[in-house]
Amino acid sequence: MKKRLNTNPLATAIVLASVAVPVQSFAEGKGMALEEVVVTAQKRAQDMQDVPIAVTAMSADMIKKAGISGVDGIAARTPGFSMGEFNPTQPQLYIRGIGSNGDGAASGEQSVAMFIDGVYVNRSAGSATELYDIQSIEVLRGPQGTLWGKNAIAGAINITTKRPSNEFEAGLEMKAGNYGLKNYRGMVAGGLTDTLAGKISVNDKQRDGYVESVVDSSVEQGDLDSTSLRGQLLWTPTDSLEALLTLNYGTDRRSGAASVAAEEIEAGFAIIGATLAAAHADGLPYADFYENYASDAGSTEMDSQGASLQLDWDLSWATLTSLTAYQESKSAFYNVGMGGIGSDIFKTYGPMSTASLGPFAGLGFISYADENSRLMSQEFRLSGDTDNLVWQAGVYYNQESVHRGEGTLIDAPAFLANVVGDQALAYNPANDLADQYNDTDSVAIFGQATYSVTEKLDLTLGLRYTEESKDYTNIGTMIALDNPAAPPISSDLTTGNQKKTWRAPTYKVVANYSLGDNTMVYASAATGFKSGGFNYASALGSPLDEAFNEENALNMELGFKSMLMDNRLRLNGAIFRTDYEDLQVLQQFDCGGCAFPPLVTKNAGKALSEGIELEATFALTENLQVAGTYAFLDTEYIELEGNLKQDEGNALRNAPRNAYTLVTSYEKELPFGGFMDARLEYIHKEKAFQDTANYELAAIPEYRVFNTRLAYTSADETWEVAGWVNNLMGEEYYGHNYQAPPFGFIHVPAMPRTYGVTVTWSNF
Repeated sequence: MKKRLNTNPLATAIVLASVAVPVQSFAEGKGMALEEVVVTAQKRAQDMQDVPIAVTAMSADMIKKAGISGVDGIAARTPGFSMGEFNPTQPQLYIRGIGSNGDGAASGEQSVAMFIDGVYVNRSAGSATELYDIQSIEVLRGPQGTLWGKNAIAGAINITTKRPSNEFEAGLEMKAGNYGLKNYRGMVAGGLTDTLAGKISVNDKQRDGYVESVVDSSVEQGDLDSTSLRGQLLWTPTDSLEALLTLNYGTDRRSGAASVAAEEIEAGFAIIGATLAAAHADGLPYADFYENYASDAGSTEMDSQGASLQLDWDLSWATLTSLTAYQESKSAFYNVGMGGIGSDIFKTYGPMSTASLGPFAGLGFISYADENSRLMSQEFRLSGDTDNLVWQAGVYYNQESVHRGEGTLIDAPAFLANVVGDQALAYNPANDLADQYNDTDSVAIFGQATYSVTEKLDLTLGLRYTEESKDYTNIGTMIALDNPAAPPISSDLTTGNQKKTWRAPTYKVVANYSLGDNTMVYASAATGFKSGGFNYASALGSPLDEAFNEENALNMELGFKSMLMDNRLRLNGAIFRTDYEDLQVLQQFDCGGCAFPPLVTKNAGKALSEGIELEATFALTENLQVAGTYAFLDTEYIELEGNLKQDEGNALRNAPRNAYTLVTSYEKELPFGGFMDARLEYIHKEKAFQDTANYELAAIPEYRVFNTRLAYTSADETWEVAGWVNNLMGEEYYGHNYQAPPFGFIHVPAMPRTYGVTVTWSNF
């Protein structure tokens, strides 16, 4: 089964640029055999069936037909991958139950690394970018680092954009749908000289909100207004040298978090020293699933710009690659109400009328964050191969600077007094402010070699050494007014500066064996590392002096890749076990009985994630194909410390026990000319807990979503018209849930049923 493709990055780029068939589609005119899927998961072009890694690949054709425009679409279709998003500036990515959940701390690291054209996306807000003009997407599960500049403890997302070529290309896509959707995409590319090619790609998208306020009909949340530009220049002065310059710019404007209140509260759940039974309510009707009581839509803003230069130089005996990148990003949000909603935090008891709130007129909390980051990175790689050996070695450096300011305006103590029925429990109206400054220097050396022991047996060894140093400064204060009935609040300015360096070696060992021409089996062991960081000042202005330490993982995996039934069936699978030490988790800081204990990141012992992943594609006929994925996850907090001790034995966050997808696609040439393409997709995920306590109300309940698409493509394949419906059955489900101590739980509804039409022209 082993088919070695060229390891030269120049040849790899040519191979990928020529891949026009969908990853999960049959080949026209070639019977029912499935097409080869080419991936670069190991930094060289390979048939996916020869890669001993659990990897999910998506081609440009699949991305278009599935309507994938963001990481949420990738996560929905990848086994073992989940995503939560309270607001777009802080998406939380989880693979096999492991992710980063530090609420955007300036010194935090990502467990799931995203790379766009090889460049690491350093802040979580960058993961929310709109995807357009994409050649391929690959999701690698398990620790990564021996082939990548930036390491990742849970997995990596490798996104490759479409490169320019000397041939003229032009394309335009227009999409319109309900909720005021308007999306325009365009690109033009071609040769500028014999050795220079250029390309410009643009994406512009607007959509109205889908969560409405019953307090103010003009307030909508969940809207979108984004514009992105990408420019590329590809210079090939000789056959042995290639340079790709990429410039990108993006802006994104949205409302605040589209969140609603909890529909019911577990009996006896504590709320600021009282239980929900003590709350005041007037018994008004419940709100609709997509309604809340926000008096202000809030705001979310994201801006990014960057540049990268990749040089590939063929030295005849090896290839030298240099990747230089610079990125700037700015993100800001503010949410109005109790953690992002309006006056009714507990919807079970109906919305509270203005009269029941006394002088309170709709604002309880205003939470906000404003973050600026800069990242400069440099990577050098040297790669080569002989008859029996394929190898790569590299060095990586990045310097990151992050300034993050955040806080909470707590307004109207009478409001909280009404919620808990006791004026003395009301909080002082106050501004809780925190400024964080973090500088990170990351250096790594890494390498991997694969040796062909026999025609059928390959052995791989990869090594990495990472050193990350962080210099962190925090300034926090509480600006408070006096409420005689409430506990006193200090308004002293608290400052702190901490420096720390984390170092770790990691490795990867793989053995893969070909069982004939159509099946490969592999066994691997890999370690992963995520550096530590620092917590910012607590909500009471008290400093949190201690850092949280690094997180470590050991992943053991058995897998297989197979092409069966005359290459009509592609069946891949893996069984894995990952042990985590010093897992970084969120927990409430013990601040001596204060009213608002902050959530902080702590190292909390050991965790286990084990499971099974399957992916299959089957060509039933020349026109009809089915594909599916399945993931089984069994996760557990093995050992926890402090106030999390009682949560031992619970499941990890964002780790649904069972999740699967099923896609049926039908393509046929029509007698009057052109082609018809029909697609029906089913996505199912079981309940996923969102905290260590496994509160039912904080969990994302089980959901089932159908998506469908019907398209006509002209005979010359220059234009296409497609109609589509997402969430066909109108499933009401949550994209994210979270606990907002001490007020309870807040839900973020996922998109309702959406539908529309897409028209595409190419080379017009």
